[in-house]
Amino acid sequence: MGRPLIGMSKHGQRQKSALPLVLPGCNMCSMSELDDTLVAAREAYDAATRALRLAEEAAGQAGASTRASFLDVLTVKRINVVENDGTLRMVIGNSAHSRTMPMRGRHVQHPGRAETAGILFVNDEGTECGGLQFGGGRTPDGVEHGGYLTFDDYEQNESFRFGLAQDAGGSTKFLEFSDQPEWSIADLVEEIEGLDPEEAAQVQHRYIDREHGVGRSRMRLAREADGSVGLVLRDGAGRERLRLVVPEDGDAVVEVVDAHGNSRSLL
Repeated sequence: MGRPLIGMSKHGQRQKSALPLVLPGCNMCSMSELDDTLVAAREAYDAATRALRLAEEAAGQAGASTRASFLDVLTVKRINVVENDGTLRMVIGNSAHSRTMPMRGRHVQHPGRAETAGILFVNDEGTECGGLQFGGGRTPDGVEHGGYLTFDDYEQNESFRFGLAQDAGGSTKFLEFSDQPEWSIADLVEEIEGLDPEEAAQVQHRYIDREHGVGRSRMRLAREADGSVGLVLRDGAGRERLRLVVPEDGDAVVEVVDAHGNSRSLL
């Protein structure tokens, strides 16, 4: 839900974290203020849409042209794509757009997503459900460059990731499928609003400490930073059970692993 760079290493691999995307101390507007603003904005949008439609009909009856205008160049910082009722469905924007995330028809501050340009996908209910982000350039240590396409489970984190990450340590390209927990990040956000950091942390742990409370990678196909290519399959608990690896220089390896991490078959 976000997006792709949070909770990931520079090589595009998921970092182990005890916390989901929502962290204590998020500076979010009150739900009532945002809901009132959203209702007013949608009513204004509906009124403007009706007025424009009536004006176009009148202009057409009078013989005036109502054909769409065409621009050679359009320079913007952000584009919001909305439904006829004003429901947000997609955000195309510069790096500033990643500071917030759509959630149940309102925007809340994202606690840790890297500031990168891209696209946010939003479901029918106004909640972020995936995205495309990209960025990078030269740094004092070399190059840091990457791009990711992700799709989320419902009101959860990404369950499909496809991307590239490059830095001084090498270049990684990967395709990864993950299982996400069944609890809702949106429910968690709403529950911790107005709480102090200590209380918010307690609520978060109540969500993630339950069985299957955190995401688990199930399959990863990748070209790793060391030059090897491989396929790793994991069981429902996230334990590696089958590895197929071809090193940059060396013989291919096929390894079957038991639930305790011991190799049972090696080719």
